[in-house]
Amino acid sequence: MFKITQDILTFLKRYPITTLMVGICTVLMIMITFMGGYNNKTILQLGAYDRQLVDEGQVWRLLTCAFGHMSYFHFFLNMPCILFLSRPLEQILGSKKFFSSYILMSVFATLMVHLFSDYPIPLAGSSGVGYGLLGMYIYLFFRHGNQFSSYDKRFIMMFTLLGFVVTFLIPEISLTGHIGGFVGGILLSPFLFNKTKDLNDRMSG
Repeated sequence: MFKITQDILTFLKRYPITTLMVGICTVLMIMITFMGGYNNKTILQLGAYDRQLVDEGQVWRLLTCAFGHMSYFHFFLNMPCILFLSRPLEQILGSKKFFSSYILMSVFATLMVHLFSDYPIPLAGSSGVGYGLLGMYIYLFFRHGNQFSSYDKRFIMMFTLLGFVVTFLIPEISLTGHIGGFVGGILLSPFLFNKTKDLNDRMSG
């Protein structure tokens, strides 16, 4: 399910939204490098979340913060996860529906931070939507478990468990953003997958 077997051109054609999302994050990483590197000023200039600015009307930061990151380590940690988790879901949902769900989960994760957290510094990163993707997998495995191999289910369960262990152990990680994204993915899933008849056919198409 998660193994990438396509050449680059086939991958770009089959997974345009996955490619687009990783591409936007990569462009922002390159831009921030030329702007002097990662610091509060450059992170904010490229759309990071800030409670006061959102309260003042810059609501677009609820979305744009999902494409920036806090450091090079943060970027290189998140991008393989997004690439890894997005591809099968884009194939199952189709690119248009996957795009909509990606945007909604990005906003939902940041909105949870805005409503229920007092994060002390500008916030940016794709982890919220990454946990949203994990939430979608958890929903699928419980709702359509017979369509997936035992290996895939065990792998995602362990990936999710490890993700939350890291969330609780590493300081300055947005716990609310991760939990918010995860819950958002689960809540959104019934509306996305309620008409899915045969996931195996979609995944092998």
